[in-house]
Amino acid sequence: MEAKIGITQDNLGKVAHSLSKILADEYVLYTKTRKAHWNVVGPDFYNKHKFFEDQYLQLEKIVDEVGERIRKLGHFPPASLKQFLELTHLIEDEGGENDAPTFY
Repeated sequence: MEAKIGITQDNLGKVAHSLSKILADEYVLYTKTRKAHWNVVGPDFYNKHKFFEDQYLQLEKIVDEVGERIRKLGHFPPASLKQFLELTHLIEDEGGENDAPTFY
C-alpha cells in the first residue's frame, strides 16, 4: 500500500519511524500501567485500581490509532515486544513496592 498524500516516500518512512517510536513508548506505558493495575495494594486500592484501568483503556485506544496511522502511511508498525523494547525511550524499573505511594 502506497500512501498518496503529498509526502515523498523518503519522508513517509521518516514519519512512520517517528510514529513507531511513539507507538513503542505508548505500548510500554500501557504494559506498565497494566502492571500497576494488577499489583497495586494499600488502603486506597480501589481508587488506584480504577484509575489505572481507565488509563490503560485510554492507552489501548492510542496504541491502536498510532498503529493504524503507520499502516495508512504505507508502512508496517512494530508489533512485537522485541521491536517495542528496541524503539522505546522508557526504561524498566523493577524496584519499589506495589503500594500506592510508590507510584508517585
